Amino acid sequence: MKTMQGRVVCATNDKTVAVEVTRLAPHPKYKRRVRMKKKYQAHDPDNVFKVGDVVRLEKSRPISKTKSFVALPVLKRNDLGIPMESQQPSPPPGEE
Repeated sequence: MKTMQGRVVCATNDKTVAVEVTRLAPHPKYKRRVRMKKKYQAHDPDNVFKVGDVVRLEKSRPISKTKSFVALPVLKRNDLGIPMESQQPSPPPGEE
């Protein structure tokens, strides 16, 4: 299944969020990589996502005329139970 990652820019509709996906693509004339943005409508059945949340879009059957993606939460590195280096417990003073 095709998946993308983006940021929620609008969450006012019921069970729908607008997600902006940013990608790098070469400019047609100058061949320099530029950021290209595109908005997708995604299904959010429980209305859990708010503006600014990072979500994963997964392709699904067409839900309506404009919705053919389902919004899923993105697992952060912390959600996997792996502590970050800055969150490692420091040893007591004098022990190293």
